[in-house]
Amino acid sequence: MSLTVIAPSKVRDLTTPANVRADLGLSDSAPTSEQIGRFIAQASALAASFCRRTFGRETVRERFESDWRRCRDEDAEGLLLSRAPVGRILFVKVDGLELAPASYEVVEQPAHPVSLFYLRHLIDGEPRAWIGRAVTVEYEAGWLLPGETRDNPGTTTAPDLPADVERVVIQLVGAAISVAGRDAMVKSETVEGVGSTSWYVQGASASLPHPEAEATLAQYRRMAFA
Repeated sequence: MSLTVIAPSKVRDLTTPANVRADLGLSDSAPTSEQIGRFIAQASALAASFCRRTFGRETVRERFESDWRRCRDEDAEGLLLSRAPVGRILFVKVDGLELAPASYEVVEQPAHPVSLFYLRHLIDGEPRAWIGRAVTVEYEAGWLLPGETRDNPGTTTAPDLPADVERVVIQLVGAAISVAGRDAMVKSETVEGVGSTSWYVQGASASLPHPEAEATLAQYRRMAFA
């Protein structure tokens, strides 16, 4: 199996400055728009790296190769696509021959919060095993990100980015803003007669600087295979 990105995502930010200011209760001037933009880019990249996925829409081409002669119709659950969610299929080819759209379908198997998507071969509307040396499928996968608009209705059926993913990125931006105004090495501070303050310190086993954010994103993390 091999996967090639044909059209990379044009948008990487998983939230907008306006949403950050609104959710964190920030003023219109502090931090500056440039600072918030950098924090959003950093938090979005961190979330994508942690989840081992691209959240924005991309067009990819995936090729499956196997000894299809051994396939049986009872094993026709379909080919598991690497990217999700699947917005639309552009084409499917078997040994270089393009198939009619009626001869295949994408089947979603829901598994909260991330679904699995299978490409099934159909003959007379019934699922059958794929037969051939190689199956190549080109498709669009990913979410419509905050700030993006559906300029051309009908060109994509991509769902909106899950709200909890955007919330995580805003939490990470908030953590970055908090650290920017203080010494990140200070874990506890006491002022006699006034009180004391302790800050969250990322532990050695933590991957993200916000515990709730890490717990939420863990549900969207793709499994890594050796």
